Amino acid sequence: MSAPTETELKLAVAANDAPRLRARLDRSGPRVTQQFDTIYHDTADFALARRGMALRVRRAGRRWVQTLKTQMAATALSRRGEWEMPAQRGRLDIARFAGTPLEALLRAKPALKIEPRFRTRFTRSQWITPDGTVEIALDEGEIVAGERTAPILELELELKSGDAAALWTLALDLIGARQSAIPLLPFGESKAARGVGLSLGQAVAPTKAAAKVFAAPLRARMSAGVALRAIIGTGTDVLLANVHGLRQGDDAEFVHQARVAVRRMRSAIRLFKDEVEFPQRLAIELRWIGRELGRARDWDVIVLHTLPTFAPSSMPDSSPLHATAARRRAEARQHARASLASARFAVLAVQLAQWAETPAAMEGALQAFAAKSLRRAYRRLLKAAQFFVALPAAQQHRVRILAKRLRYATDVLACAFARGAIKELSARLSDLQDVLGELNDIAVAQEILTELAPRSAELESTRSALEHRRQALTLKSEAALAELAQLPEPWR
Repeated sequence: MSAPTETELKLAVAANDAPRLRARLDRSGPRVTQQFDTIYHDTADFALARRGMALRVRRAGRRWVQTLKTQMAATALSRRGEWEMPAQRGRLDIARFAGTPLEALLRAKPALKIEPRFRTRFTRSQWITPDGTVEIALDEGEIVAGERTAPILELELELKSGDAAALWTLALDLIGARQSAIPLLPFGESKAARGVGLSLGQAVAPTKAAAKVFAAPLRARMSAGVALRAIIGTGTDVLLANVHGLRQGDDAEFVHQARVAVRRMRSAIRLFKDEVEFPQRLAIELRWIGRELGRARDWDVIVLHTLPTFAPSSMPDSSPLHATAARRRAEARQHARASLASARFAVLAVQLAQWAETPAAMEGALQAFAAKSLRRAYRRLLKAAQFFVALPAAQQHRVRILAKRLRYATDVLACAFARGAIKELSARLSDLQDVLGELNDIAVAQEILTELAPRSAELESTRSALEHRRQALTLKSEAALAELAQLPEPWR
C-alpha cells in the first residue's frame, strides 16, 4: 500500500494569544468546531514510537477512524506517511494496515503486544483558506497518560493542494506585524511524541547542537547552496527545540545549546558567503538573537561555575556579591525569555525554516570548495596566534573566534575528506576550543566581577585565583596551538 503524505506546519500558541488568534482566523472564513478523543496504541516499551510510528484510534463526533503515521521527526515542517481508515465500533484492527511499515514490523516481530498507552482530548476549531489550499486547525485540550497530563494548544496548517511554500506564507500572515503581531512559534514535536514522553515520565531534555547532528545530512557531492540550506534547517530545528524546552524548564543547558545552534548557523553563513547568497536581514536577526542568548549564557557561567569554583569558601552563598550576581542572572534570563517569546523571533524562526526549504543551485560540489576554504581558515588562525602568550586580550579573543570558525567549518566540510585524515584535526580543534572557551569565560568573569564589586576586599582572593587560572590557560593554549601547527594538513 503506497503511503499518502501529510504535509503540515505546526505552530505553538500562547494561552493569552488564543482569543486574538481565533478572531483573526474568523475573519478568513467560517469556523467549524469538533471534539476529538484519541487513544494511541503501542507496546509497553514503545517499539512503534522508537521506529517513528504513531498508531491511534480517534473519535470525531460519531465517527471513528484508525490512523498510522510515520516519520515522527521533530521538524517544523513535517512530511509524514499517513494511512487512515474507518475503525468499526472504535476498535483498532491492525489487519487493515496491510502493506504498511506496521505490517512489516509485526511480520518481523510477531510477539509484539500492542495496547492502548495514552490518550488526547481536545477541541478543534477549523478554517479553510479561501483558495482551499490549506486547512487551519486550532487544537485546545490535553494529553492524558495515567495520572499525568499536559496541555495542548497549537495551530496546525495542513497543505491540501499546491506547494508547501503556501504554509510559510500563511504562517507569516497569521503572525502579523507591529503591535497586533501574534508570536506563533514553529515546533516539531507531535502530540504522539509528547504523549510517549509523558507516559515515560520524561522531562524535556536539551537538544544538543552537536557537530554530528549538523554534519549528518551533508555529502561531498552536495552543492554549497544545498549544504547551507541543510545546515540552516538543522540549526533552526535545534534552536526551536531548546527554545520550547526553555518554556517548560529552567535548565541552563537549553540556553547554551540554543546559542551553539545560532553560532553554527552564523559560522556556516560566513563560510559559504562567496558561494551562496543568504538574506542579509536574516543574518542580522540571527546576530540579534545570538547576542540575547549570549548575555544569558555569560551570567549562567558566572553564577553556576565561576563563583562556585573561584570564590573563597569563606564567602557565603548569601553574600552581597552572590545575591547581586544571581539577580543579574535572573534579569538576563528574563530578557532572553522575552526575546524568544516575541513576534520578532517567531518571524525569524519561520523565515529561517522557509529559506531552508527553498530550491538551491546544484552546481559546485563541497568537495571542490572544502580544501581551499579550510586551508585559508587554518592559515589565518595560525598567523593570528603567533606567540599567543604575549598577545593582548583582544587579540587572544580574536584567536578564539578564528579557532571556533575553523572547527565549525571542519565539522561541516569533513564529508569531503577521508575520515582518518580529518579526524585528528577535528579532535585537536575541539580540545583547543575548550581551552580557549574557558579562557574567554575567565576574561568575561574578571570584567563582570570588577563591574559588580570594583572595590570589594573580599573579592581579592577570587580575582587572584582567576588570574592564576588565566595564566595557566594561556600557556595551555600556546601549547595546543603549537601542536595544531605540526599536524599534517588533510587537504594536501
